[in-house]
Order: sequence, then structure tokens, then C-alpha cells
Amino acid sequence: MSAKLETTFRGDTAQLERRISMREKLTPAYFEREREKIFRRAWLPIGHASHVPEPGSYFVREVPALKTSLLVVRGQDGRVRAFHNACTHRGNKLVRGGDGCRKSFSCGFHGWTFSCEGELRVVTDEHQFRDLDKGALGLRPIHTEVWEDLVFVNGDDEPRESLTEWLGDMYDEYRGYFDQHGRVASLRINVKSNWNLAVNSFTEGYHTLYLHRNSVPDYQGGRINPERHRPFMQLFKRHHRYSAPANPEHRLTAAEALAVKYGKRIIPAFGGEMPTLPPGVNPSRYEHWAFDVVQFYPNAVFLFGNNWHIEIFFSPIDVDHTEVVQDLYYYRPRNIGERVSHQFFLSRGRQVFLEDMNTLEAQHAVLSSGVVGHLQLSQQEMSLMHHYKVSREMLDE
Repeated sequence: MSAKLETTFRGDTAQLERRISMREKLTPAYFEREREKIFRRAWLPIGHASHVPEPGSYFVREVPALKTSLLVVRGQDGRVRAFHNACTHRGNKLVRGGDGCRKSFSCGFHGWTFSCEGELRVVTDEHQFRDLDKGALGLRPIHTEVWEDLVFVNGDDEPRESLTEWLGDMYDEYRGYFDQHGRVASLRINVKSNWNLAVNSFTEGYHTLYLHRNSVPDYQGGRINPERHRPFMQLFKRHHRYSAPANPEHRLTAAEALAVKYGKRIIPAFGGEMPTLPPGVNPSRYEHWAFDVVQFYPNAVFLFGNNWHIEIFFSPIDVDHTEVVQDLYYYRPRNIGERVSHQFFLSRGRQVFLEDMNTLEAQHAVLSSGVVGHLQLSQQEMSLMHHYKVSREMLDE
């Protein structure tokens, strides 16, 4: 194999721009347009149906891009729904946060009580209200659909696309993949950075040879691919995915060797232990595969591997601030050895994640100042070109 591996590209690359102006994108006015024309119209993943396993199970998810808090709950009928987390009496937040399981939800302000299906069941001192229509005062729903255990919401009054249409060709390519893993950790960071820059930092592999030289110096590339070119990249109407190249000459550290001895290999996972994976995971079936990076436009980036996956959600607070949440999912451990193995890979994963976060505030400060007004992008950063192309299209609709 040539040391200059050439990326296989699929999808429409004709309208991509290699020089991206950032001045306008880092203004409050532009962010308000993004909020209304992108985030309100997009299908946004906000969690997993398996996180609400039984009737009455719920979790709260803050979505500042939609200026709302959402209550995701499984009804007594088994259906997963999401509601605006607001009592319809005086607008108090119904549940302050977290997760749990309840038969109903009572507002701590005046005691109004709602069912798990969102119906208003109890109005305290009801006879004091005139012309009260309880049927019209249930919790306000938001459009909700579940795909492969992921819960998606859409903030538009009437979605312009179904979730099936939004996901497009990817819809049928990950069947059963998420069922193999359980959540083992979650990291949350608020960063002074625009959400676009935060997403961009996780959707190209050009940086890995430099930014991750201390934590995982040789897990990608090697002599067969010293510049770590992505072997495969695919652009969809909204989303994109690419495969990261493993280094077949990677040498295990002493700690990694113990983790692999007593558990399964995580980041990277390649070679003889490769199982049969859904067609969307390592879609080109590249021999020296490490993992895939998938951007569910606009603000979710998932890493799909063998025995593990990682979900990263970039929640814009305002033009200058983003909350980043990373949820790590690994194979379900069967014994203490596999649990200890998990801890090694969790520790390394945290270090890599913090390295990825490290450049964001400095980059945002420079770009906001106008000293550097454009991004200059290479073929290995084509996913960023696609991100901004999709944004242009949605903002122009």
C-alpha cells in the first residue's frame, strides 16, 4: 500500500467552499438566524429511549438553542414522548433536572399535576377558576421520534421533513448497533467558543498527529499512512461520516496490554477481533479501520467503533458559549476484569477529549477578533466544508 493513502469520497462535493469566512458567523445576529432556521427546523438527538426503560421513567434535557427545557418520559402506554418542561398554569419549570421514575408530575409552585402522557389531571382548588378547560392545558409537546434507541426532537410547528427523510440513506444502516453498548460515563464542559468551532474540532482527523501526540501518539496511521489520511468519507444531504485509519504497527503500552488482556480492545479496535458490524459502521470495510466519525447535523458528533461508541452533543448557549456533553458507551462487562479494563479506556478517553477541547477558547478568541477572518480547509477537512454548505442552504431557505 502506498504511504500516501488517497481518501475515497462519496457524495456531492461540487458546491463545497475551501475558504470559509467566519466574521459574520461569530455575531449575535447570525446566531439568532441559526437558532430559528437551523436548530428549530432540525431533528436533534437528545438522549436514548433505553434511558426511560419503564412507564413513568423520565429525564430532563436542557436545549438552550430552542430556549427550552425538555421533559422526556415514557408513558403508561409504553410510548416515549417529550414535552416542554413547563407547568401550563404559571410557567414554572415542572422538573428541575435529572432523571427518575414517577407516576405523575406535580408542580412545586401550586400543585398542578400532569400524567406521564402530558394530560392535566389535578388543578388544586379548581372551583376558584372560571371557564377552565383542563383538556387544553396539558403539557406542551414537542415533535418526538425514536430511531435505533435515539430520541430525536423537532422544534418546528410542523416539521418540514420526517426523521426518516432527515436521516436519509443512513436510516437503515445502523440497525441494532446501539443495543450492544451501555453508558459508562458522561462528561460535561461549558466552553467559551462558538458551537460551529466546537463541532468542527471533532470532525476532522488532520489534527490527531499533533494534538494527541502525548495521549495516543501511534494509534492511527503508521508507516502505511503517515499523514493519517481518512480512508473513506461520505457526504449526505445533511450529515457526513468518515473512517479513521488504525495503525497496524501500534504497540500496546504496559497498561493497555493489561486492559486488553482482561477486557476487549477499545480505541482503536481492529484486526482479528472484528465482528460482523452493521453496514453503516466501517462502511467501506477498510482493513486497517479504527473507528468512524459521524456528524448528525447540526450539533451531534458520534464515534462508532467495535465494542464501543461515543456521543458528543454541542449545545449552543449563545454565540460565544457552548455546552459540550460527551457520553461514553462500552460493551457490557461480564466480570471484574472487564470492568477494570473499562476504567483504563475511560481514563484515556477523558484525556483525548480534553485535548480536543483545549484549542477551542483560543481559536474562538482569535477568530472573534477578526485577526484571522477565514478558515483555510484541506481535503482532509472536507467535512467542515460540508457543515458550512448545509448551514448556508438552511439559512437561505
